[in-house]
Amino acid sequence: MKRFFGLLLAGLLLFPLVAGGEIIDRIVAIVNDDIITMKELEKFVLVEKKSGFTSVDEYFQGLQIRDKMDAFVETLLIKQQARKLKLEVTDKEVEAVVDNIKKQNLITDAELKEQLKKENIVFKDFTEGIRTSILRTKVLSRAIASETMLSDQDLKKYYDAHLEELKEEEYRVQHIFVSGQKKDAQARAQAAYKLLQEGKPFEEVVREYSDEPNAAQGGDIGWVKRADLIPELREGIKLLIPGTFSGVIRTSYGYHIIKLIQMKKVDAQPFEAMKDKLRERIIQEESDRKYKEYIQKLRAASYIEVKI
Repeated sequence: MKRFFGLLLAGLLLFPLVAGGEIIDRIVAIVNDDIITMKELEKFVLVEKKSGFTSVDEYFQGLQIRDKMDAFVETLLIKQQARKLKLEVTDKEVEAVVDNIKKQNLITDAELKEQLKKENIVFKDFTEGIRTSILRTKVLSRAIASETMLSDQDLKKYYDAHLEELKEEEYRVQHIFVSGQKKDAQARAQAAYKLLQEGKPFEEVVREYSDEPNAAQGGDIGWVKRADLIPELREGIKLLIPGTFSGVIRTSYGYHIIKLIQMKKVDAQPFEAMKDKLRERIIQEESDRKYKEYIQKLRAASYIEVKI
């Protein structure tokens, strides 16, 4: 019956959904007894990566639409498993995550909704994305959870084998920051970036445009560890070589441009100081491996047809 349903819908993939002669949507995939429309895919792309308020265009730059579809298919498979396992997410659980996002980004409820509005995201869609994320965690906890027992000997063996990659990167950087509280923040950040592209010295642009207290000193914030940077800056700096600067990086605080002056690697912390982090890292790696295996099994057992 499921196969028949899939074959029946397959014919619909050739045609958009039409109302009164106007094209309103089209089916882009079938996953077991569920269909995925282009509008659903577009909404998923908008909502899935908004907890950090990263622009959708920036986040998916360089990715193919099939990559986006694969992520959506995985999410739909997880939802289907949740129905089978009778797992649900309460409103209180969703509200707790929303409150945590506001605390992490130092914003009020009104500011969060305003930010989402700027990104053309309905607040309900945003909370449904969070609900889906929690549901995913519950399904995976039920399906792949297993106690990973790690002795000190196991941790030490891992530490010795990964000593080189456990070395921490440190960067000396200059920083332009335009506060998101300003109405013309984005325009100011883009103007600063244009001047840098035209060859104006970074220090001069800092003094003219940056809202940081150290702007008068040219924006030099000294040496910082990679792990201490907020995620968006961490991603931006890994593309730089000494002497180069980033594009405009948007965060919940405002707009940033960073210039890498120097970089170095420092020795890993002593084993005893890293034991807890090593345990978390190993458990995460094991969870990632089990997750991939679980998704592969779900895919193998499902009828999936993608038409984009």
